Amino acid sequence: MPSFYIPLTGLTSDSTALNTIANNLANMNTTAFKSRSVNFSDLFYQQIGSSGSGNPIQLGSGVHIGSISTDFSTGSPSETGISTDVALQGDGFFLIGNGASQYLSRAGNFSLDSSGNLITSSGLSVMGYPAVNGVVDTNAPLIAINLPESAVQAPQATTSFGMNATLNSTSAVGATTSGQVKVYDSLGTAYQATVTYTKTGNNTWSYSVSMPDALTANSNTAAGVTTVNYNFGSGGGTLATVNPGTNLTITGPKGATTATITAPVVVAGETVGAYAAALQAAVTAAGIGGVTVTATAGAQLSISGANLSTTGSVIQDPVASAGAAGSLSFDASGNLVSPATNVAGISFSGLSDGAASLNMTWDLYGSNGKASISQVDHASTVESTIQNGYSSGEYAGFSIGSDGTVTAGFSNGQKLNVGQLALASVANLQGLTDLGNGQYETTLASGTATIGVSGTAGRGTMVDGALEASNVNISAEFSNLIIAQRAFEASSKAVTTFDTVTQETINMIH
Repeated sequence: MPSFYIPLTGLTSDSTALNTIANNLANMNTTAFKSRSVNFSDLFYQQIGSSGSGNPIQLGSGVHIGSISTDFSTGSPSETGISTDVALQGDGFFLIGNGASQYLSRAGNFSLDSSGNLITSSGLSVMGYPAVNGVVDTNAPLIAINLPESAVQAPQATTSFGMNATLNSTSAVGATTSGQVKVYDSLGTAYQATVTYTKTGNNTWSYSVSMPDALTANSNTAAGVTTVNYNFGSGGGTLATVNPGTNLTITGPKGATTATITAPVVVAGETVGAYAAALQAAVTAAGIGGVTVTATAGAQLSISGANLSTTGSVIQDPVASAGAAGSLSFDASGNLVSPATNVAGISFSGLSDGAASLNMTWDLYGSNGKASISQVDHASTVESTIQNGYSSGEYAGFSIGSDGTVTAGFSNGQKLNVGQLALASVANLQGLTDLGNGQYETTLASGTATIGVSGTAGRGTMVDGALEASNVNISAEFSNLIIAQRAFEASSKAVTTFDTVTQETINMIH
């Protein structure tokens, strides 16, 4: 009977509305959840006559669900501080997949698996564009984003350095000042390069670049005797000297106790043999017993003995090229006029670690053409230094930029782009199929996904260390809940009313 069918369609539709509201409220804390709303539509009408003016008289047949719409407006970002979390602000979807299939998602609560792959909470890979040598290729096929957790970044030798310095125009001829800059060889060993400026006349200075080579000691212990060897003759054949920054010391037995001496400095022109004799004499004079200092083949200094220990190191200047020395000229206003270009061809060879010769350019001028060295009536100072080399470094974490670029950081302070998250957009958002777990799938109704990067073609941007909250409005949902409840009660009342009428009709028959 229509009297029962019509309110039953209301009960069914209102029940769907109540379920939808309940689902919204249940997911109000679900990452990037999008609320839904039910849209009702009336059913077909039966014409049962017409009025005197010919207007049709139609009887409705109830209600059904016309559509359930999804609100794709952006939820507010909630900061988490977790580097794998990404909040998408604006239009677009993350692209995720399992190799065979690809899906869309707004949920950026990612994590890393044991292989360093960036994955979703359901284990799907987060897709993006690859990077080669730190350069992202957005024309390449999409790949699963992977973080180089076990990678060690290779060192880079310094090829250029710069120094912002001011020289004192009133300094006396012969006065010197210097500045230091840390540089690196091809194996990542660090050196302290020193630029020494010497006043040679009005508005003229000479410069020299030196770079002491820190020589490490080879130590071994056999039969209770420790032997420490220093390559005092490495690098250019000139004799190394005790490192004044570490003060080479020798500690050995002195009767029932121990004594420590600081090694003497190397005298200019002294041979390794002569220095060995001087060091032996210093050890003997301090009363340290059982220590033998000798000069061995290969210009090594050998220190051996029982209960022996040493600290510190020795240094030696590598052989420098002719370009490591020159002159500077300034005009009457203190501006550098010569050299007029950067100084190239500064090289150091014979490095003790076996690295390639260090070839550098001194950047006297910035990209704007302004010199970094000037001369004024002020105490000579070195304000800052720059250089482009670095040591090797271990992976230390990553970050994701607002454009989706994934950048790995290393312990040497360097950063390297390893990929860029891809974003997808579709023409008809309402045509997407919701698969649960924050995943969507394209359909014929939605159209094929268009892939790109954030900030392009209307796509949104990303916030690292944050998650997009759901866009459920609890106040609106409670209001809708009351309306749906009243509609359900009204349809229920219609059913009970028709039941009463039916019972009265039956009673009339009986």
